[in-house]
Amino acid sequence: MSKKSHRAGADEPQEDPAPLGPVLVVDFGTTTTQAAVVEDGTVRMLHEPATGAASWPSAVLADGSGGVLVGAPAERGKRLHPLRYRAEIKRDLGSRVPLLLDGASHSATELVAAVLRAVAAEAHRVLGRAPERTVLTVPAAGGPEDARRQAMLAAAEAAGLARVGLLAEPLAAAWAPPVGEPFPVGATVLVHDLGGGTFDAALVRIGAAGPELLAHGSLDDCGGRDLDVALRTELGRRHPGPNADAPGADEATARRAALDLDTFVRELKHGLAMAERVEDLAPDGAVVALDRETLRTVAAEVLERTVESCRALLRVAAAPRDAVAVGPDGTAERTTPLDAVLVTGGTSRSPVVRDLIEEAFGVRVRQPEDPQLAVVRGAAAWAALTAARDLRPVVRKPGTEPLAWDVPDGSAVFLGPVVREGARYSAGAVLADVRASTGAVHRLRARHPGELVRWHADPGARFRSGDWLATSVEAVPQAFLPEWRHAFADLRTVGWTPSGALRIATARSVHEWTGRTEVRLLTTFRASRGGLWFSPGSETLFRADDKQQRATVHPLDTDGETDGTPAVINLLPGNTSRHDQLWRAVPVGPDRLLVVVARNAAGYPTYEIWTVGNGRTARLLTDLRQQQVGPDLGRCAGSDELAWSVDQRSTRIFPWLENGPTPRGVAWAASKRPQRTAVHTERPPAELSADLCTVRLGDRTLGTRPVSVLEFAPDGQHLALGLDSGWALVVDSENLTVVAELPHSSGGLHTLAWSRDSSALALEGDGKVTVWRRELSAPHRGL
Repeated sequence: MSKKSHRAGADEPQEDPAPLGPVLVVDFGTTTTQAAVVEDGTVRMLHEPATGAASWPSAVLADGSGGVLVGAPAERGKRLHPLRYRAEIKRDLGSRVPLLLDGASHSATELVAAVLRAVAAEAHRVLGRAPERTVLTVPAAGGPEDARRQAMLAAAEAAGLARVGLLAEPLAAAWAPPVGEPFPVGATVLVHDLGGGTFDAALVRIGAAGPELLAHGSLDDCGGRDLDVALRTELGRRHPGPNADAPGADEATARRAALDLDTFVRELKHGLAMAERVEDLAPDGAVVALDRETLRTVAAEVLERTVESCRALLRVAAAPRDAVAVGPDGTAERTTPLDAVLVTGGTSRSPVVRDLIEEAFGVRVRQPEDPQLAVVRGAAAWAALTAARDLRPVVRKPGTEPLAWDVPDGSAVFLGPVVREGARYSAGAVLADVRASTGAVHRLRARHPGELVRWHADPGARFRSGDWLATSVEAVPQAFLPEWRHAFADLRTVGWTPSGALRIATARSVHEWTGRTEVRLLTTFRASRGGLWFSPGSETLFRADDKQQRATVHPLDTDGETDGTPAVINLLPGNTSRHDQLWRAVPVGPDRLLVVVARNAAGYPTYEIWTVGNGRTARLLTDLRQQQVGPDLGRCAGSDELAWSVDQRSTRIFPWLENGPTPRGVAWAASKRPQRTAVHTERPPAELSADLCTVRLGDRTLGTRPVSVLEFAPDGQHLALGLDSGWALVVDSENLTVVAELPHSSGGLHTLAWSRDSSALALEGDGKVTVWRRELSAPHRGL
């Protein structure tokens, strides 16, 4: 690999624009179906030809001649031919039990395909051509092999839809903009999607590029239809008149009466959206009244199941640092804190439903503009952002080699590896066994010595001749070996002392390596899930407690045990509440840290930067007020007095000592806030772009594979980039050219630590530490 291949800009091939053709988006619901087409970023709802409504009834009616009517024509014909009519087909998807229409058997897949075919025909009429792609929304329950998902895909194929993709309904709803202000970036939102026949819940976090799914749950037998049934039972108890089970009626008459009563109860319920009390004539002529209090009582019983489903979802998704709440049985349990609940689905139009959900979760309830269209509108917004799902060809990681073999008859079955991932092998070694179509087992041998990085096939998978079956690293020459490499259990971080000793912190101990092969144990302590940070000279270790509220200071440059109780520093200074959290912590001295504290007042965080220390008064350095994302924070390389933070507008360099240099701000080189930043006092800030693949330093840019961490050398001459591939690039910070590529581990990199004299670089990640020294100034080898 040449130096030129590392440069971004004019040296890289430019991509031809790839416009997205028209996309059909369909939300096939239990009671209604909504659809839209997306073309050139414009979304157009598809209206049913018979009524002009945006919602199509998910209903079918046999026409008596072997055909099937769908939508409004089916609804109109149900009173005349009730035995030919069928609704709520979605609940039967995936079942092998046939559905009867006028005595003839039909599968649910076949009937769903009939509705999708009508929707596709309308999309063709509106567009003037067939859509090139399709997005179907599906319940969140079940995995990729769920029978209902497979049945929906089969229905789409039978309807002639092209290139069909699936999107979970609650995630689609989260893409629909809520009424009022948008959700802030970083907010955690619970989507409560109560459809006609099913309930879906999703926990999402609002990212810069859109909602990100954290967890989901669902109930297959709970929806607006079940509320209607419960309401019909309650009304039947109060008013015996409306009864579909009239004795002596034939099947068609009983079915017609049941359909009429269903329609009556549903319309009565909808009337309470605008009034406290409604009354109407039942199908048998009786006057029936319904008020919101009755609806509230009935709805509470149905909604209790959805609330418990959501609470279980919050418990499953909770992290160790999340809030502790009291469960229904009085025991303490961790739950994920919420910023809002988004209620969607036609049933959520009712104020009663919204009030009950708000009472259950104690946070603000938000709604899309049209809850019934939220899923299809959100799915359309998601479908329009196709560039986020464009995949580029795999690029070989630096220093790796793809392994492929020619096999008899052109294909074979992979039986399993002989050499495991991470193991080294010699030239001619047997790496794996495969079975050809003849039944003979063949051995895959290596041509050159190396290390097996990753297998790309599972046992039992079939592959073809020439397929990229494995990735290896060629055995590196002795001259390019690292100075030292060691594995540690529960490895957390590393740091250098001024004398050149490397200190390594695990979850429960600190070790030291001084250039010899031996590793010396310095101290042990109780394990904690909180952060571990070395001071700038690694003379102390800060160990945060599980809740990230206090840190214990462990002195390391002492002879034997220290006297007295270890010092403890409050990481959350000032008057704290249970909602306040530690956002960032950076040691700046042996007993001093900079901390970013998130004050979550009324659900909208304010971020403050403080200096805290042992026996010192905490001092507020800056208040960043309300912002969507908390600031990044670090210590400036090349100075013991300056620190930096990145907020919504710029990179700010400021003194943490009193009477220090004047603070200054450096505008970002790009239009978007960088994902990662490194600052040296004598260089422009190094900024990692939002796509994690472009590093900008002043007016120069460098394109790489995705970067996980970056750090300037103390002398400012080099910038180290840690790639998610497990390699590190050392870059000349003057001209931004790569001078060395340093392998570490395929598991990735977490920390880059330069020695104080800039002569050595320690790489930490995947439970390993690697130290490179003599190759840092060598010419780039292009491995």
